[in-house]
Amino acid sequence: MDEKKPLISIIVPVYNVEDYIEECLESLVKQTYKNLEIILIDDGSTDNSGEICDDYVLKNTRIKCFHQINQGVGAARNKGLEVAEGELIGFVDPDDYCDLEMFLEMYKSMKEDEADIVCCRWITINRGLISGVSGYEFAEQKKILSNLDMAEFYVQSMDWPVWNKLLKKNVVKSIKFPEIRYNEDFFTVFQWLYNASKIVYINKPLYNYRILRKGSITENRDTVLMKNTLALEQLKLFEKKLVEINNCKLKSNFDIRYLRSLYDLRCNVENVEESEEKITLLNKIKLEIKNLDMYKNSLGRSKCLKLFLFDNFKCGYSLLVIWEKLFKNIEKKIRDKIKVK
Repeated sequence: MDEKKPLISIIVPVYNVEDYIEECLESLVKQTYKNLEIILIDDGSTDNSGEICDDYVLKNTRIKCFHQINQGVGAARNKGLEVAEGELIGFVDPDDYCDLEMFLEMYKSMKEDEADIVCCRWITINRGLISGVSGYEFAEQKKILSNLDMAEFYVQSMDWPVWNKLLKKNVVKSIKFPEIRYNEDFFTVFQWLYNASKIVYINKPLYNYRILRKGSITENRDTVLMKNTLALEQLKLFEKKLVEINNCKLKSNFDIRYLRSLYDLRCNVENVEESEEKITLLNKIKLEIKNLDMYKNSLGRSKCLKLFLFDNFKCGYSLLVIWEKLFKNIEKKIRDKIKVK
């Protein structure tokens, strides 16, 4: 171990990822930044993931593994934070993998710029193929931001992950992930960003994020309703925090994004089969729309059309959704053919 550099604790919540966990762990043990502790939280896996984690513990003294009954990714990450000994904290998802220079580059930026948080861009991998680079893109190779600067970007997107960051432990402090079955991270991440004095954003993809992986769980009605109920709760917590901060610009930007998020939630819920739970959640979402004109103005024409169909012609909405899916599939096939050529 390189004792001159601070210890970085990398927390990996593990659940039923036997096809991917080895690639993830190989990308961590081969990091060019050597002073790492890799904390694996096996959250009640029912496949061979837990055994694979235990094998890696025997092979590498920097890896620790803790097994628990299944409680969800939030509880697993909180367990990781409890046992982490490092001055710096990173999170990695077990079906993803890191660039081998990721933590060295992020640490260098943190040290050079005396930052509390360092963020990077990421490569999105869709069904084994690279589909693009995500995250904020700045003109500079790296951009230094205050917590309010970063919050301004964040409230307009609210889709930032936990795994593209290196954080000082004192920034995380006592902020815990919601210990719920279907985790929503965006309010937790916002609190980290607001705790920081200085944030560095590296304009380089250092993380590989896998979507639509083999074996991912198909969402049923109950899952969709639960996830969207929790997302609504997180949005309301977010709104309450911004009222406390009392920054007019942040609040104004958030109000517009909030209305768009309510629209997205409604679309998600409308697409599941009928039930009392669905009706209850739809009513909660509608209650949050306090200014209908502002709501419509935040959406744009195509979304307003969907909104009209929601309320007046459900069959028309269903046909529109089918058409959109068909068009996207055709577009994807054309893009795939162009790539092959």
